[in-house]
Amino acid sequence: MTESTSPATATAKTSFWEDVIDIFIQPAAVFRRREHSSVWPPLLFIAISIAVITFATFNVLEPMFDAEFTRGAAKGMAKNPQMTPEVMDKARGFANAGAKYGVGVIMLVWVFIVGVVSWLVGKIFDSKQSFQTALAVVAWAEMPRVIGSVLIGVQGLLMDPAKLTGQMAVSLSPARFMDPDTTNALLFQLMGRFDLITLWVTVLLGVGIYVTGKVSKERAVIFAIVMWIIGSLPALQRGYTAM
Repeated sequence: MTESTSPATATAKTSFWEDVIDIFIQPAAVFRRREHSSVWPPLLFIAISIAVITFATFNVLEPMFDAEFTRGAAKGMAKNPQMTPEVMDKARGFANAGAKYGVGVIMLVWVFIVGVVSWLVGKIFDSKQSFQTALAVVAWAEMPRVIGSVLIGVQGLLMDPAKLTGQMAVSLSPARFMDPDTTNALLFQLMGRFDLITLWVTVLLGVGIYVTGKVSKERAVIFAIVMWIIGSLPALQRGYTAM
């Protein structure tokens, strides 16, 4: 008499590290296996990985952060004369410290926020996801950002520092080829949302709700589009404010 393999047994035989690889090649299987698992392993992995990569590559990417800050400071000083160069220099130090040391915490908060939004939006599409499952799906769906961080770091090492004119200069989006100083700010931010890593994450969110939320493929596609639009709102707001 043969002994059947239960789903729980099959899941136990798949290690976390195998799923870190599988999320890029067979995401549906990962979401199916990790549907009721803790959010902390993938969440801590992406937060720590991105934090370490950012810290290790910060020196070569510093011209990019300086360019972003200088651009914003110039606009801020034009609107508010009380913002002196001395105040801006202190603010630059805080901004650089936050970029260098705080990205891990930012990722933790980001996944929680996206998880809440994903869970609420999913209800509109009759998703069966629990809140814990929605958080886990988002944590696994954010895995491509680790690859994105590596690619950004490599570009920082290889590119001419003079070409590091901002974060879009190392993005995988149409905004990469636009001049941040002359392009319409709203269009510039919108084009930045067509970043390949962002689109990859969005697709994984759709796969995740299809598998764990038990929705149709059509609803999963619409859900992913809605999530992309919601994620675009802060960028569009920044673009509108900068106009």
